[in-house]
Amino acid sequence: MKIKWYLLDAGKLQEQPAPEGDIQISLEESGERWYDVQEAETEELHQFLTSLDLHPLQLTRCLDSINDPGVISFGKSLLMEFPAASDRESTDLSYLTILLQDHVLMTIRHGALGALDDLAFSLTGKSAPAILHLAQIIYLILDQFADLNVEAEVTIRDQIKILSNTLAENPGKVSSSDLSHIRGQVENLVSLVENQLYCISGLNASDNEVLQDPHRKAYILDLLSETEIMQSGVFRLETRVRDLYNDYQAAGNELVEKRLRLLTIVSAITLPLGLVAGLLGMNVGGVPGTTNNSGFIIVIFLMVLIVLVETWYFTRKGWFD
Repeated sequence: MKIKWYLLDAGKLQEQPAPEGDIQISLEESGERWYDVQEAETEELHQFLTSLDLHPLQLTRCLDSINDPGVISFGKSLLMEFPAASDRESTDLSYLTILLQDHVLMTIRHGALGALDDLAFSLTGKSAPAILHLAQIIYLILDQFADLNVEAEVTIRDQIKILSNTLAENPGKVSSSDLSHIRGQVENLVSLVENQLYCISGLNASDNEVLQDPHRKAYILDLLSETEIMQSGVFRLETRVRDLYNDYQAAGNELVEKRLRLLTIVSAITLPLGLVAGLLGMNVGGVPGTTNNSGFIIVIFLMVLIVLVETWYFTRKGWFD
């Protein structure tokens, strides 16, 4: 188990030296602290959490290998399982367990969450903003991942625009795998945002004492509003992908129609030629031109004339457009 921990003192978040051996948490210690836990095994995580005096349901959720988005609050103790990030190429979500108990904040990572490292670095740097309380760190964590969702939405939207332009200019360059790939990314983002909205809605509805301050409540409402806007945005992406797929099918149908039309024209042109060849090739008496030395040339000329007349007719009627 890897642990990074930070001390919040006088509005400054300061990273502390890595602990030697097993680190113990005590609620009796003064000062607000943030523990960031990575690669934790169930047994060592259980020992680490024992001193926090958690509600049994919260402790079970922390140790459970199955992550379900949601919020569990008892008094001053708050537990949130938050789907923090997702590889847009994969349906598997990375979860972040956020635990707030008195003056201790703990984040337990379930998967790669590089954005959390970036946030910790920005909060401990020279130009770091003032941190007034641990709840503010929770808000900043949630806001960090909301920003990543916006970046993902913009990236996917640009990809859809490129595919749409390519489809309009050269439909042959767009394949069904391209559409399936972009649709998979949108579906993953929709799932991620919906789960995050569920968590933030639970946070807003929570009666946790730490979050009842009007200023802190306003920040939660702002996060809720931002996530709802994000949800509307990804729903629009779904509509755009659906329209793009319909355009792709229409372009494919048009291509098939053109090919069938060309085959129909070729068949219509060659049908009279086959009729002429069949009539003149009958092995019966009285076939015209058999005794004429120029008969073959006359028949070829007649066939060419038929082709030219039919081609002129189909062109005039717009069949080749």
